[in-house]
Amino acid sequence: MPAGRAAAMPETQGIPELKQILGALIFGANRPLSIKEMRTCIMEVAEIDPEVAVFADVQSKHLVDALEELQRDLKCVHAGFTVQEVAGGFRLQSDVACGRWLRHLLKTKPQRLSQPALETMAIIAYRQPISKADIESIRGVCVAHIIKGLMEMQLVRICGRSELPGRPFLYGTTHLFLEHFGLKDLKELDRMAPRVLSRKATVPAAAVESLYDGDDAEAAPAVEEDPRQTVMAFETAPGNQGDDVVEPLENEQWIEAERQEGGAADD
Repeated sequence: MPAGRAAAMPETQGIPELKQILGALIFGANRPLSIKEMRTCIMEVAEIDPEVAVFADVQSKHLVDALEELQRDLKCVHAGFTVQEVAGGFRLQSDVACGRWLRHLLKTKPQRLSQPALETMAIIAYRQPISKADIESIRGVCVAHIIKGLMEMQLVRICGRSELPGRPFLYGTTHLFLEHFGLKDLKELDRMAPRVLSRKATVPAAAVESLYDGDDAEAAPAVEEDPRQTVMAFETAPGNQGDDVVEPLENEQWIEAERQEGGAADD
């Protein structure tokens, strides 16, 4: 199957083009869909339905080409939404310029993270996995209640335990974090940090490097790190326009963490 014909295949009357199928799958999903998931779905249907058997050999490259064409089509017709790659998959996303009308229609009040919460979130995002004690050494204040709130919003999760005495919990970001801030993956944070942070001369070079190279606390002393500068890069994430709403959700991990850690292991 020639790659150039991927978006238009097949030509049989009554059978939709590949880009139409992908658009329908993304529209019908309530989460980002990966190339692998969409390809598997298309191939499985082709195996049981002779009318669309032409899709049995569809390759990932064909899906990528079709998605690119779909994105161009939506942009050309000014549809008010587009296909966006985020959190390892693709989803439909409304045009940022149309946000005010959507907010008025849905009558939703944006739930923005406070500055302390955003600073804590940024530190976790760039330095994960990281313990509560290390976060507090950077911020200089207690962050227990902030971490609890971020976990209830399912932006932060417990991702392991440190080998230090007391084996304190380590925290990292979630899949929902990527979705909420419009990031394809965590590598986008690596590319974003030096570009944004370099604009502030007050941030030492060593501190900037520690934010996106994953250095540990010994390699980058906390005294040189300024969470106010860290959060600048975080706030410029492609999907962080300040208007997304994240509903708080129950998180039993936090309850278990508080019970086991007792606030003493890493304070």
